[in-house]
Amino acid sequence: MSALWLALHYPLLDLEAGDGPVDRPRALVHRHRVLQANPAARAAGVETGLRLATARALCEALEVREADDGARDRALRHQGRQLLALTPQVCPAPPASLLLEVGGCLKLFGGFQGLLARIDRYRLHCPFTTRLGLGPTPLAAWHLTDPPPLEGVPETARFQAWLAQLTLDQLDLEPRLRERLQAPGFRTLGELYPLPRPALGKRFGAPFLDWLQRLLGEKPDPRRPLAPPRPFRRRRDFDDPLDNLDHLHRPMETLLGELATDLERHQESVAAIRWHLYLNNGHRDTLVIRRAHPGHDVATWLDLTRRRLEHQVLEAPVLGLGLDGGRPRPRNPALADLFPDPGARAPLAGLLEKLAAEPALRLYRPDRDPGHLPEETERGRAPLERPPAPAAPPAAPATPEDRPLWLLDPPRPLSVRDAVPHWRDRPLSLFPQEERFSQPWHDQAARRYHVAHHPDGLCCWVFQDDRDGWWLQGFF
Repeated sequence: MSALWLALHYPLLDLEAGDGPVDRPRALVHRHRVLQANPAARAAGVETGLRLATARALCEALEVREADDGARDRALRHQGRQLLALTPQVCPAPPASLLLEVGGCLKLFGGFQGLLARIDRYRLHCPFTTRLGLGPTPLAAWHLTDPPPLEGVPETARFQAWLAQLTLDQLDLEPRLRERLQAPGFRTLGELYPLPRPALGKRFGAPFLDWLQRLLGEKPDPRRPLAPPRPFRRRRDFDDPLDNLDHLHRPMETLLGELATDLERHQESVAAIRWHLYLNNGHRDTLVIRRAHPGHDVATWLDLTRRRLEHQVLEAPVLGLGLDGGRPRPRNPALADLFPDPGARAPLAGLLEKLAAEPALRLYRPDRDPGHLPEETERGRAPLERPPAPAAPPAAPATPEDRPLWLLDPPRPLSVRDAVPHWRDRPLSLFPQEERFSQPWHDQAARRYHVAHHPDGLCCWVFQDDRDGWWLQGFF
């Protein structure tokens, strides 16, 4: 796979960063000199370098703008984030260009023509004037602007021929360096091709040699790509307060659609989202929705959100709705996700997510904790919470592996008939193995634990102490 770069230039970005292209004459001015003019102003005779007074004399309706570097940079970053839908390698090239590495995503768009169709669609809807460049390296794409119609990716030799035709005036070089190159009689870049590289570096400087080698692909040209904005945050304010939670379903679906588009653009998923209900009384209610595994589909998030809303009580009407996405994680679908079995059961993770969205169930995941008595060793954590990674290798368990998963705290007393413990009015059959707990410092009698079988088929963990009789500790 050969490298291929696209360059998108925004030649009038300083003039258009505010409200886009306009038909009226407009010029960018600095220290009473025209730095840039739009087509309408140029048609009236306004050219770069004119004094402001002369430009106004030529065009009475001239609109003057001062350079705003902040607005220009913000507009460039915004366009770069839009282009992340095409490739993750979008590199800013200040002051008004973006460089896109597209060689690795040609198959994604069905080949070179499909990629160009997406670029043309972007340029058609882009609010700024654009020019396109194409090349095998970032610098080559920056210089080879407005390529001819192409059926496929040009060969490297063709790119080299196009670069060779560039005059020194067309190269992005400092004026003094350009004069030094023109002094011996060089006029085009191709005239420098046959010269030994060490001699070029010795005569015109190491920075020029480094630039030339990166332009021609003789040396790597690493670029820092634009980082996508994180985390995802959106808010919608309502014209009229909403006093019915059912009216939130449609705006929630819209916000989830924006989240899904953002995740799809970067091939990511999230394991949790956070809803914010901005109330009329100045308060804010926050609802956290979690999933067993990171996901990006709107339907599941909306279903879990609706289940959670069924148990929400509004203290005041809702004035606004906010959505925060969790920490995005790279999406790496497994083969089973690509080719699911039509007759397969739904994964248990989906059932767990729905149960966890019902706060009335008070669902928790049992976990182990150090303690003297069995009921003290069990603690509960959120059902979808991931256990913390151990700081050190875990020690060998101090308790047998055949302990029940469900422990009762406190233990339930059992009735006794004919010296046999009963539960639910039915006798328990005790297995002969016995385990003894002695905790005199707890001011409790010694416990003798047994595994018992109930006629209903349940396997129980029971104990007997000499003071209070039989107790039910848990279930296997």
